[in-house]
Amino acid sequence: MIMKKYIYLLITLLLVSCFKQPDGVGFLSDAIYLKGADTIFISLGGKAQTDYAWLDNSSLPCTFSIENIRDKNGNRSEQFFTESAYRTWNTPYNFLTDTTVELVNAKLTDMTLPPLMINSTNGQLLYVETTANLKNPGDVFHLDARVTNSSGSKVFPDYAILKLTSDKQPYTIFEITNGISVVRNGANNFVLYDQINADPLSPNFTERRQNIYDDNGKEFVRIQKISDDPAIGIKFILRMEDSKKNLFAPEKYATYAAGTYSFIDVSINRKNTSEGMEVEFPITPWPAYNNWNDFFYNYLRGPTFNDFKYLNINKMYADFQAGKLPSLIGTGAWPSNNWADATAWFVRLRTRVRFDEGGTWKMTVTVPYTDLTGNF
Repeated sequence: MIMKKYIYLLITLLLVSCFKQPDGVGFLSDAIYLKGADTIFISLGGKAQTDYAWLDNSSLPCTFSIENIRDKNGNRSEQFFTESAYRTWNTPYNFLTDTTVELVNAKLTDMTLPPLMINSTNGQLLYVETTANLKNPGDVFHLDARVTNSSGSKVFPDYAILKLTSDKQPYTIFEITNGISVVRNGANNFVLYDQINADPLSPNFTERRQNIYDDNGKEFVRIQKISDDPAIGIKFILRMEDSKKNLFAPEKYATYAAGTYSFIDVSINRKNTSEGMEVEFPITPWPAYNNWNDFFYNYLRGPTFNDFKYLNINKMYADFQAGKLPSLIGTGAWPSNNWADATAWFVRLRTRVRFDEGGTWKMTVTVPYTDLTGNF
């Protein structure tokens, strides 16, 4: 292995030594290009970055700038150069300590940015959430870049081809799991565990997730945007309700257990209202977790009940026997006394959902087999 690495190094040195820089001060190649795909698809409201430029032995440092962005008719598309309000982190967020509006805002910076920028050092393109202001999804645009170094300056037409798309979701679902836990001998037993999960892939994940995106009422959860206010940041309402739409008391919502975290931990200004638990955060994407992380797990539980008259355990058992109850209780493990010696039960929500668009959002989770009136 060491010999192989030595041979590769020797070949590289030989290739470099064979290159003769043209006479003059510095060299600026005509073959500079942006590495990666031929067309860059820009999702309106999305955020991403490209690969960097191939310099073809051009003298360093090279400085990149956007010379022009042309529409299909060859006209300059001013929308790419119009700056909009943008909020970003100046210091990494720590949800364990940044628990007030003042502490969070101290780590945020407001600025104005165009939707698309170029890294002046390596030619990488970056677009941010202000792409939501771009018009004409489906249109193709041509970006011309200027590169300057000690040898001079050149414009590279069609340095990148851009295509706008409107396929971005304002929020992304990675997992939503609806659960009911029965407490027996001090242990939590998830008699209901209805999991819409991408990893590992649960049955019909793509279809069930699309049902939620379509808001067609086919799933136990609905996610709806009910207002564009706030324009920057998010207000989030969580409503956990029984099978007859009665609200579980939001003041009892809590993080599931020590060592887990929930929406409560990564938000501020909690309020308990007749619609559910309401929290806020001054920036999206949210939940924020050390600034940016798709994989924040929310573990949140509702109130604990000692009275089983609100839980239709007999219907659950019948559905369990018929194979209709998604559960973590294995075959044959359901107790013969049908949980008669259980001491309590509660509902639990486990999610991985990221909101990328500001405004007021409401998540409604309906828990089957429950009725807070006790009238089954």
